[in-house]
Amino acid sequence: MSAKFCPKCGNELKEGAKFCPKCGAQIVQNVQPNGANTNGAQNQNVVPNQSAEQAKNYAKDFFKWFWSSVKHPSLSGKTSNKYFGLTSFVASAVFAILSIMLITSKINGAIDLASSGLGGDTASSLASVFQNLVSDGAGKVELFSVLMIVAFVALAYGFRAFAVAGTGEKTDFFEFINKLAAYTNISVMLSAIMFLFLLIGGLIALPLNMFIFLFVVINDLIGFTYAIIDGENSNKFDKLYVLLLAHLSLIIVFFIVFIKSLTA
Repeated sequence: MSAKFCPKCGNELKEGAKFCPKCGAQIVQNVQPNGANTNGAQNQNVVPNQSAEQAKNYAKDFFKWFWSSVKHPSLSGKTSNKYFGLTSFVASAVFAILSIMLITSKINGAIDLASSGLGGDTASSLASVFQNLVSDGAGKVELFSVLMIVAFVALAYGFRAFAVAGTGEKTDFFEFINKLAAYTNISVMLSAIMFLFLLIGGLIALPLNMFIFLFVVINDLIGFTYAIIDGENSNKFDKLYVLLLAHLSLIIVFFIVFIKSLTA
């Protein structure tokens, strides 16, 4: 019996294979109704799993762009996919939420351990109260983190549009988000590292993570600034004053979001 190959990638297939082991394409067996195969053999046609293939290519291209932006932030703003920037900011929000959830879990675990060591109903009741406070606080911090990421992106885009007013330059939202993400992808990478440190070291990693978080904030502010003034700017508004308004707005929004998160 002759060897069969995947029509999509050319990889040799085992007899009766339902999927190509190399590209993941689904192999459909064409069998006659009476059970007899055409010409005494199975004719195999490939039906590409387009969603899986597109996701694979998207992830491959995204990580290639992401790593390029980490190495050369100011040279990686343009990309073939307009959603890469949004993907980076979603990843940043996910890492923030996961880190907060992990810290909450570790703290509540420590409270449980302390309660078990003390014993008694009073200790158990106090532990429950403290755990509820920790969980409630964690939820507020998660909300604050997500809202600040949204505000960060919105303010940067708004003030970039303000900075180029009257120049004829059209500020495309997705192109700008890709540029802003390229400038701040180092922060996403550091957020992933902080999450790994928490996963491995637990609460012991918190002091180191606080130090890393300082670099995240600094990098985000630099990226925020650079994204607004990079390129052509309007003669009507001096870039220094645009930046001053942008940073003042960011501070005001920070306190508004903080208060709203506490009262949520």
